[in-house]
Amino acid sequence: MERLRIPSVPILGGRMVPLLRHYRVFGAHRPLIQTAGRNQNLNGGWSVQCAANGSGTSVSDGNGARKDFALPDSLLRDARVLYCASPAMGHNKESHPESNKRVPAIVDALEKLELTPKHRGSQVLEIQNFYPASLDDVARVHSRTYITGLEKAMSRASDEGLIFIEGTGPTYATHTTFQESLLSAGAGITLVDSVVAASKLGPSPPLGFALVRPPGHHAVPEGPMGFCVFGNIAVAARYAQHQHGLKRVMIIDFDVHHGNARKLSRYWQDELNWSGQW
Repeated sequence: MERLRIPSVPILGGRMVPLLRHYRVFGAHRPLIQTAGRNQNLNGGWSVQCAANGSGTSVSDGNGARKDFALPDSLLRDARVLYCASPAMGHNKESHPESNKRVPAIVDALEKLELTPKHRGSQVLEIQNFYPASLDDVARVHSRTYITGLEKAMSRASDEGLIFIEGTGPTYATHTTFQESLLSAGAGITLVDSVVAASKLGPSPPLGFALVRPPGHHAVPEGPMGFCVFGNIAVAARYAQHQHGLKRVMIIDFDVHHGNARKLSRYWQDELNWSGQW
């Protein structure tokens, strides 16, 4: 196995909590919209799909029938929780604490607890097939040297099957790690866009929940750390400032130990307020 050489960072291990990728909402089950004279499938609920192929936003019913049209404001008005999930199934190392079993286990638990659109209807909205973050989005947080170095390392990961990238944990990578990390960061960006759009429709916009991996809160600007590849929440916060004009963003970081998010916040002391609990 080959190591990707990225500037050394302080050692910090431990299990990470995933940050971002599915959105859903809780509450009374009732029809959302009508299309072509047909009501919502009352047993299945609706899910929103932001297609990665560039075909735009669409809504699917519980049977998977796809309807391509602009996302109606009514969906955002009814929603109480939005969520996205990005399980990164290709990013995996056997017997590693940060494995690809984590997100599916949480999604299964949500289903068993009946906290999904199937059970909660219009108040739980899942956004699927969203766009990955762009390189420019990630570069608002991480150095270009790190981003391009990780991208180039994917060919070696494809040949070797698994590589360790500089950092701690150990933080590993497979040939899918780069693209799956962009997708996880993109989930947070999609969440920001959706919540901001909903906030313009009324005084009580939905909450957003991003269930994603690889995790991000230990990743520093110059490289990965503690199983984390890109700082998903920091990317989302920076996007909110750049795209939507938010002047200040508060981030509350919960973990069993110090989150390296504070390293990021020192660069933006006038713009980000980062609070950690561990």
